[in-house]
Order: sequence, then C-alpha cells, then structure tokens
Amino acid sequence: MKRFTPTQEEMEGRIARFKDLVSTKARIQERLGVPLEVMEMITAKATFNVMSPGALPGQISPKPAVIGGDAGVFRLGIVTCPPGQGPGLHVHYHTHETFMCLTGRWEMQWGDHGEETTVLEHLDLIALPPAVTRRFVNISNEDAQLLVIVQGERDKFDDIDRAPETAERIAEKFGQPMVDKLVSAGWKFTIGREATAEV
Repeated sequence: MKRFTPTQEEMEGRIARFKDLVSTKARIQERLGVPLEVMEMITAKATFNVMSPGALPGQISPKPAVIGGDAGVFRLGIVTCPPGQGPGLHVHYHTHETFMCLTGRWEMQWGDHGEETTVLEHLDLIALPPAVTRRFVNISNEDAQLLVIVQGERDKFDDIDRAPETAERIAEKFGQPMVDKLVSAGWKFTIGREATAEV
C-alpha cells in the first residue's frame, strides 16, 4: 500500500488546539440570543465539538475544529462544568454516548429520574447505550473536563430529547416564551410523553 507524508499545512486541518476552540454553547447562545443561565440549565458550562465528520443532520453544534472521524460516524467533544453543574436529564434515542473523565470527578446518573448513579474518577469511562436517560454532574471542587463521544448513523444524530422538568425550570425563571424559543430552534423537552415513543 502506498504511503504519503502530509505537509505541515495539510496536517493543520487535522489538529485541534484546545486553547483555540470556541464553545458550542457560546455559538448557540449567540445564534438564539438566550441568556447564558438558560444554556447552563440544559448543557454543560462549555462544550467543544473537537472532531466529527462535518455538519451532521439535526446537530445544533457548529462545525468541528477537525473534520474527521468519518471511518465510522462519531462526534468527539469535551465538556467543562463548574462544581455542581451538568446538563439536565436527556436521552439519545439512536446514538451511543461514551464519557471519559479527563479531570475532576463526575457523577453519572441514568434512568428517567436519574435514580441510578456511579462516579467516574480520572480516566474512568462509561458507555451509555441508546434510549437510556442520563445526565452528568461535576462533583469536584473546581471546573472539570469530560471527554464525550457520540456514535451512530449519520441521519440519526437528531435524536436528543430532554426532561420536561428542565423546560419547567427555564419557564419558571425566564418565562414560557424562552422555552418556546428553544423548542422552535429544535430542542425537545418531552421525555416520558407518549408522542416521543418513536423519535
């Protein structure tokens, strides 16, 4: 098999420098014009789409730093959360989501009410199958990072739903129009409702 040696310039598009990444939440927040606090009720403090095969159907995330991973469709990201923070309960109906603790300690919860838990320590990993409601919370005393890999078929990446309680908390604090804005942008808050049995 023929080999080749890419130039520095050719490899530049395959390198993600963490210091240069822009949080997907910051881009979404800017695009939707919603308060930072609303975004932190449904996402991690910072989520970085480090590598995926470019834009994936239904993904709210912006273009990744590195376009790759197309030998099988997956999205690789890094989330950062302050102590006690993490996204609300959510489910991926068709995609697999794998987490690896990079720094700090993380409580991983699963079940429709987060009733099952385990703690990830440095470099521990948990692979959650599709259709399992989950969330993660930084239980460290400082900001911590978690590696997140989402795998699935290219046309099945628009498979995330969130707990209605998250929308209720947003509506309490910011009013129903804020929830309506998120829903019109593609966010779902319908876990446990009959209409979402098949997403």
